Amino acid sequence: MQMNLLLFRKFTGNYRIIALVPALCVITDYMLTFFLAGNTQMVLQWEASPLVRFALEHNILILYILAIVVFYYIASYAVLRILHGTGYYMLGAGLVILISITHLLGGLSWYIKNSWYSNGVLALSVVSIGIACLIFFYSVIHHSSNPA
Repeated sequence: MQMNLLLFRKFTGNYRIIALVPALCVITDYMLTFFLAGNTQMVLQWEASPLVRFALEHNILILYILAIVVFYYIASYAVLRILHGTGYYMLGAGLVILISITHLLGGLSWYIKNSWYSNGVLALSVVSIGIACLIFFYSVIHHSSNPA
């Protein structure tokens, strides 16, 4: 048990590793999407992301996926590096992991093919945005009332 806790702390304390998680999950999401959808017409018809549909329609999907993977890594790395050593770091790491899980679940929606499940994945995305906004506004209010 002590070893598991040590590994968990080592993993969560390293923002470089955590920043890789959403990038890998996006790759997995799109691999599952195109593997499980069967053909590009299904993706064009049912994919929730308008950016993916746009990229697919204009034959720039590889470029889009590469750009989104790089963006996720850079954004996660920057945010977690800034938050490292603060009281907000674990919240930021948790949020990055939640967004990663949302991508994995989104890719699996092509296997499950249930509207409740798909709406649940969408709701999880909205919850992630809500949590990010709440943390941001809390930190602004907290720091404005307690200047350093």
